[in-house]
Amino acid sequence: MKIDISNILKHNGASLNLDFNETVGVNEFMPEEFDFSEPISFKGTLVNAGGIINLDGVLWVTYRTKCSRCLKDIESKMHIVVKEDFVEEGNDKAEEEYTYQGKFLELEKVMIDNIILNLPVKQVCDEACKGYCPKCGADLNENECKCINEDIDPRMEVFKNFFIDN
Repeated sequence: MKIDISNILKHNGASLNLDFNETVGVNEFMPEEFDFSEPISFKGTLVNAGGIINLDGVLWVTYRTKCSRCLKDIESKMHIVVKEDFVEEGNDKAEEEYTYQGKFLELEKVMIDNIILNLPVKQVCDEACKGYCPKCGADLNENECKCINEDIDPRMEVFKNFFIDN
């Protein structure tokens, strides 16, 4: 997603409208359990604010993953507001901000970073999903298991006989 910004670099306050659909390349930071095979959509603007390029827009992402509880395939969507600044490479703030080089600005890293930061830690197919029994592996959404949970937290075992009369 390389954008030619030569027209807005010439004038302070100049802007460039962006509207694109692109496939995001999976990198080593993208969680493996998420599939981003569908293109992402982005609408926004780039504005030259005294040599700092402001990106302001909205990113729509559709992805597939598995439910954290029952492992069923689910599809989900995210709507992400993106606000980022770009400084020219070699600038003092270059370590803290995204950079552009010459007359081109690369947006793929910004898009991937915003997607990763907004991914849910756990994705569930339904809030009422019961998942699997940790002992017998039965799908608790479809069956009721007969397991009896008598495990006692070792830290609380000392209290096991506390209320029993001697």
